Amino acid sequence: MASSAVKKVSSVVLAALAVFLIYYAYKSISFLVVFSFLDHSLWENHRLVRGDVQVPVGFRFAYFLVWMIPICATIVMLLMAIYLANLIRTGTYFSVKMVRALRSVGVSGVIAGLTIMMATSVWGWMITFYNETDHRSVSFVYDPSQAGIMLLGAGIVMLAWVIQSAMLMRQENEEIV
Repeated sequence: MASSAVKKVSSVVLAALAVFLIYYAYKSISFLVVFSFLDHSLWENHRLVRGDVQVPVGFRFAYFLVWMIPICATIVMLLMAIYLANLIRTGTYFSVKMVRALRSVGVSGVIAGLTIMMATSVWGWMITFYNETDHRSVSFVYDPSQAGIMLLGAGIVMLAWVIQSAMLMRQENEEIV
């Protein structure tokens, strides 16, 4: 059973993750909807846009979809982290569930960072696609926070791997005795 301190800390983390999940989903999706569909002046008055630009709805929808992929990946990562925090809160430490939850958090972190990096790489091209001048091309864009998310995810996957190996060694030792 979980100790009192672990239960309290994991409950606080669980609550913080839930609040952040709601905040992140609301802010990111609402801005994306407004930018893509509702307020055309946001796109047309963007600092990278040159000239009189009329962006078709289909292209705005493509932009919306490009950014929904990393938003959804981040939401999945947060949901997996909430599940992991709940397992810790209930005292499920060294179990198959914990290994799967750790692996899920790690993999979803790598995917979230990678999809954010990919969307950022096409962002400038999409914003300037209908410019009269000054078109940007698709280019690799890297932000340390995105790389940090991916490296943290990889580290969490490695932690799950170590815990799984330790559990297998414990099981082998119990079978020998």
